[in-house]
Amino acid sequence: MKTPVVTQKRILRDVIISIFIYALPVVLMLLSFKISGQRPWKDKPNSTTIQK
Repeated sequence: MKTPVVTQKRILRDVIISIFIYALPVVLMLLSFKISGQRPWKDKPNSTTIQK
């Protein structure tokens, strides 16, 4: 049984929208790093141990 063309187009459209929605926060984060010049992955990590 073949899927109707209209259904195939809707599925493709939904897949593209889903990928866009999932990728948008990552793209915005990278864009904000580019604009602000921040590089949090290069910073030295803080010590999380408690010293008495």
